[in-house]
Amino acid sequence: MKKLLFMIALVLGATAMNAQEMCCKTKNGTPVLPEAGEFSIGIDAVPVLNYFGNLFSEAGNNAAVGYQQANTITGTYMKTANLAYRGKLRIGFNNSTVDSVETSGTNLTVGAGVMKYRGKGRLQGYYGAEAGISTSSSSVTVSGNEAKAPNTMGFYGRGFVGAQYFVAPKVSIGTEYG
Repeated sequence: MKKLLFMIALVLGATAMNAQEMCCKTKNGTPVLPEAGEFSIGIDAVPVLNYFGNLFSEAGNNAAVGYQQANTITGTYMKTANLAYRGKLRIGFNNSTVDSVETSGTNLTVGAGVMKYRGKGRLQGYYGAEAGISTSSSSVTVSGNEAKAPNTMGFYGRGFVGAQYFVAPKVSIGTEYG
């Protein structure tokens, strides 16, 4: 009886290991999860969600909420399978005119951080910290009279947690809270 139970456990264990391997590779053997030495880029989906959300509504500007500023690109370098370094860059320009009031501004943000991954299969949780610096300037012109705001410079530090689900090899959608 012990030999039979041992054989059943062995077969089930081998099947479970095989299923785990298939979870992280495609049928032709391509790894789904990022590997050490690989780079990735990411963008915030909030501007895209706002655009498509407003296509189906006459109620005005329906805004999704996100932490990351629009037009921010995030790059990640996988140091190991569970450790990544990331950097952020935002170069923002704003010009608008409403009822003879013209506003303009610029914003530059640069940041760097570290993140650790934990998870099984295609769903990967992560946590980490980042720090950065930003600078901005703006002006408002009303009927030919221009008022410039003082230039600003700021520093930030934040912790974050998030999750990514890999829908295809090296392609994921995710969410982050910081």
